[in-house]
Amino acid sequence: MRRRRSVIAPVALIMTLAVTGTAMAAKTQTVLMSGATASYPLIELLTAKFTKVEKALKHHPVKVKFEVSQGGASVGIADVAAGNVNIGDSSRAPQSSDPTGLEFYPIAKYFVCVVTNTANPISNLTPTQVESIFEGKVRSWSQIPGSTQTGTIDVESRTSVAGVLTTFQNTLLAGGKVSSVATPWASEGLEQHAVESDPAAIGFLSDYFAVNNSINAVAYNGTACNVDNTVNGTYPGSADFYEVTLGPASGIEAKFINWIQTAKAAKKIIETSWIPLTGSNPPVAG
Repeated sequence: MRRRRSVIAPVALIMTLAVTGTAMAAKTQTVLMSGATASYPLIELLTAKFTKVEKALKHHPVKVKFEVSQGGASVGIADVAAGNVNIGDSSRAPQSSDPTGLEFYPIAKYFVCVVTNTANPISNLTPTQVESIFEGKVRSWSQIPGSTQTGTIDVESRTSVAGVLTTFQNTLLAGGKVSSVATPWASEGLEQHAVESDPAAIGFLSDYFAVNNSINAVAYNGTACNVDNTVNGTYPGSADFYEVTLGPASGIEAKFINWIQTAKAAKKIIETSWIPLTGSNPPVAG
């Protein structure tokens, strides 16, 4: 009898472990996210780090998995409002035209630069010049002081769903609209490539894509487009990135957003190419 018990016990233990292992494997929570291409590089870094932090907490019963897609701020907002994703990524503040019941949680600040090809390294544009170019009133580089080009200005822009377009128009265009002469691009990366490939091009990009050696970031009214001037308030083309939820965030979504807003590890990531927010950052109702 003792032998029989000694055989049965390990078998029972193995069965218990198998059942437990299956149950634990089933406890994987997937967080679906979609939205802004401007914040996508930041969100990718933050979700990767948060996943590692959660994995390190052995007492935590749920394994977290993030699936992040792009498409534009307005797409992310529409997706979360429809219940298609858990979190929408937005590069613009809420608008009166947005669906009701949304909560916008600010997570970081970014800025938008006017950019040109490095073959046309314009150092500065006045507000009037920026408005004239992007609103289609000035069509030749020969009319722009400091330009090395003389032909037609090729204006590059973003599609209407882009939060960066909204930020650009509300800040550097003083509420004006980018002209239909502009070529609209579906992502930051595509617009960056368009400007890099065309000496006659001009466009606007968020800081992560604009501040690099392959493109020329233009000063606005004598103020360089950079982190320091955005932080000290002298550069006007800035806005916040938001995580958007349908109703107040709860569960793992709330934990993730709170981690972004409060954790030192998240702040360290934000500081690499963006600007951390300071003080309390309560959600903004949509």
